[in-house]
Amino acid sequence: MTYHDHYQTLGIAITASQEDIRLAYRRLAMRWHPDRNPDNPGAAEERFKRIQHAFAALKDPARRSAYDAERSAPRNGHGGAGEAGRAGPRAWQHAGAKPRPAGARAGAGPAGGKPGADYVCETSIPLETAVLGGTATTRVRAAVDCLRCEGSGMRNRPCSHCGGSGQIRRGLFNGQAMCNHCSGRGTEPQPCEHCGGTGKIRINKVLQVQIRPGVIDGTVLRAKGMGGPGLHGGPNGNLLCRVHVRKDRVFGVEDLDLTRELRIDFVLACLGGRVGVPCFRKTVSADIPPMTRAGTVIRVPGQGLYDRARQRTGDLVLTVAIDLPNRMRPLTDRQQVLLREIGPGGML
Repeated sequence: MTYHDHYQTLGIAITASQEDIRLAYRRLAMRWHPDRNPDNPGAAEERFKRIQHAFAALKDPARRSAYDAERSAPRNGHGGAGEAGRAGPRAWQHAGAKPRPAGARAGAGPAGGKPGADYVCETSIPLETAVLGGTATTRVRAAVDCLRCEGSGMRNRPCSHCGGSGQIRRGLFNGQAMCNHCSGRGTEPQPCEHCGGTGKIRINKVLQVQIRPGVIDGTVLRAKGMGGPGLHGGPNGNLLCRVHVRKDRVFGVEDLDLTRELRIDFVLACLGGRVGVPCFRKTVSADIPPMTRAGTVIRVPGQGLYDRARQRTGDLVLTVAIDLPNRMRPLTDRQQVLLREIGPGGML
């Protein structure tokens, strides 16, 4: 059986909109309907079926996305590694369970049905996303129905005995008789060469992972029902995504605490006061006690990461470094005298 590109069948570009697909289908369906082609109804019927098949694959965005991935994949015996369209953020939950292989009895399904396998993927996010929340992109190898055989794993091929005619010649006079091998149909089912007879192909699927505020490194998020297809009518598996938090140039992470250096001038260190500390799109106030020394650790409670499992929030931990003011003018004679007077006291 010859492979037909659905976009070429409908005469449209791969970037065509859903409305373009619908209009092209209506125009071609009217042109190639068998009733409108009485001179050659056989060829018209075959063309009409191809048009219907192409429209069925492209009219639904999900099926079209899977077809696009399959279309760009290498055509070998085990499917390709194309890339499906992006899937939007789903209902991601924290998960502590291990991935489940296909058929594991971890969920109730229809009678005799078994749940599908859990897919496992990873994503990397900046520390800012871990603190404030957001979205991240990841890829997963997902199994989808093979569109060449419509998920059956089998395709009809010309009969190897009669060559597709449905008739064979027998006897002394070379008379025609029905081919017993194909029962006169002219075709016989054979394993699909695109999926290897499994009815499934693997594609690279791009997903948007929803990150809640306070995610820590190593957290595993779960999206229910986005794993492998169930067996014999069973439920789909889950998708497990492990989150890795990248290092930040300013902030560090210790358990649930955020750490950073706080540079203040010696005047604020001597007199004390309140200073604003930039902390991921917001400013946090920190109180500096009088006579603060370099290396002093100041904690701002409740400004760290939040662990949902332990129901606990870390702190913002500041390590003081004392520096001269950015725009300090040269000291006057009087100021130098004052500094020398207090210097022997051990203040500086």
